[in-house]
Amino acid sequence: MTRFTYIYDTYCGWCYGAAPVIDALIESGTDVTVMHRHLFQGANAYRMGDGFARMALQYDRRIEQLTGQTFSDAYVQDILGNPDEVLDSSLTAYAAAFVHDQGARAEMKLAHVLQRARYIDGVSAGNSEAVRNALIEFGMNHPLDEGRNHALQISAEAANMQTQFGTPGVPTLLMQTNGGTTQVDISAYYTLPEEIAALAA
Repeated sequence: MTRFTYIYDTYCGWCYGAAPVIDALIESGTDVTVMHRHLFQGANAYRMGDGFARMALQYDRRIEQLTGQTFSDAYVQDILGNPDEVLDSSLTAYAAAFVHDQGARAEMKLAHVLQRARYIDGVSAGNSEAVRNALIEFGMNHPLDEGRNHALQISAEAANMQTQFGTPGVPTLLMQTNGGTTQVDISAYYTLPEEIAALAA
């Protein structure tokens, strides 16, 4: 039986770009587990005014060109253009932990809501109200910090898996079959996301 594990961070631009591919895989009925890596925290929580914004914009334009995923003017102006904005995915990691046990479809739906808020509407990563409102759609109204420990556990498991298979970055898609585990090149499916379902056939 073929199984997949998808490791992502909500605020990774490349993960946003890969979203249609992962959606197609999940919608095909394939067994998919998703894990929030929570990369952007601590020393990796980058402040836009420290030069990160310029680099991010270059990557975002490349992602948009390759995948067709939109990075709006509001995002460029209100997120990248705000020197005090910090790329910290902690709140989204906690939110992902709340819905993790509902399965890949639910967790990716939440990720899409939060990605739209950031990349289309220009909502700050530090806007806890926006994250809480996203969770309410899933019938949850908990203090976000209550998801911290579960988020740390998921992130640690994802990190261990990535170390084992030598795949440190995100997005990472691993395919597990009776023959072993291999990494899937998501970029090969950017233009025709639905074709990834053939891997599980």
